[in-house]
Amino acid sequence: MIAVTFALPEESRDFLRATRGRTDVAVIHTGMGLEASATATDTLLARSRPEWLLSGGFAGALDSRLQLGDVILAENFTAPSLWERVPPNAHRGKLVSRARPAELVPEKATLFRETGALAVDMETEAIAAACQRAGVPMLAIRAISDRADQPLPAPLAEWFDLARQRPRPRRLIAYLCRRPSAIWPFARFVCGLPVARRALTRTLLDCIDR
Repeated sequence: MIAVTFALPEESRDFLRATRGRTDVAVIHTGMGLEASATATDTLLARSRPEWLLSGGFAGALDSRLQLGDVILAENFTAPSLWERVPPNAHRGKLVSRARPAELVPEKATLFRETGALAVDMETEAIAAACQRAGVPMLAIRAISDRADQPLPAPLAEWFDLARQRPRPRRLIAYLCRRPSAIWPFARFVCGLPVARRALTRTLLDCIDR
């Protein structure tokens, strides 16, 4: 059995549809953030032992060469024995995880300069640590949901409650009403998510079927 993790259902929707009925794949939603993903992965690996774990999801680009929907192999979090499963079109390099998203372009630029990472997310480091503790090989794949030159259109705190692991739709609407100039960037960001999700799904399917 292969365990496949996603932070949120928004990332896994297409993959779940494509793998419906398969008994060799188990999908787990860890929640968003380092703490939630660590807890969920530890719980999973205490109850079952997959052959290997595939960590999938979205990430924000730090390298300006990456475009929406590009896919990266996080070599620093992936067991080298699993690298051969990744299709050649994936970008290979370092991924960095942070407790909070890099929301502004200067933040992304600083993080790229300090770490040399291709992209940033909020879960992979914690999932990799849990896999290491359990002795389970891990493969980490991320699809780019926002470019390095694009700020996130709304602060995380305005649309998602990390403590309760649930969206804040009313707070988001209130934020956008106060800042009408953010409505178009937010709509553009949301419209780009299916592009990232389709690219992610194709790559994950390639990885598990190789």
